[in-house]
Amino acid sequence: MAQLLERSWFAVPLLALVACGGVRPDPGQEPDFVVRDAAVVLRTDAAFTRSVDFPARVESTLDAALRYWGGSWSRLAGTTIVFEGTSHVACAGNDGSTGCYDGDIRLSTQDAGRTVSCVEATVLVHEVGHAVIGDADHADPRWMDFTALAEDLVGRPGYDASGPASCDPVANVWRHPPRG
Repeated sequence: MAQLLERSWFAVPLLALVACGGVRPDPGQEPDFVVRDAAVVLRTDAAFTRSVDFPARVESTLDAALRYWGGSWSRLAGTTIVFEGTSHVACAGNDGSTGCYDGDIRLSTQDAGRTVSCVEATVLVHEVGHAVIGDADHADPRWMDFTALAEDLVGRPGYDASGPASCDPVANVWRHPPRG
């Protein structure tokens, strides 16, 4: 069943949202590293993804996101998290997304065409929200204000091609009243 969903996800976007077989490393490709039971794949040359503290930063950012959304590490078990070096990732037929959760997480390492300087400035926390609570319509009031979560992540260093840079966690909130 999972293989069928993987091959036909483009034809059935709604099934892709609940399928657990989204993006996997290419056959024979090992993940770049594993955080608990989630595989991490790097398809980017963003400096922050090459820093020695990157695996620990991914883990601590995921941990903060899971606490915020009320999820546990078991929710991410078997998930593949792909950091893409493009401005957008494809998501259920929408090529303009900066992040996607469809059983796996894909996210851009760019914002408005600029490479971001740290994992906390990506949409990872937002996509973990979809992994934990679903809510494609962003109706849950937690989408409105990530201030407390951002405060947990502030003060960490960033990296760019020339060395240390600032790291400003991105709130990734919906600045409009939830639908519903």
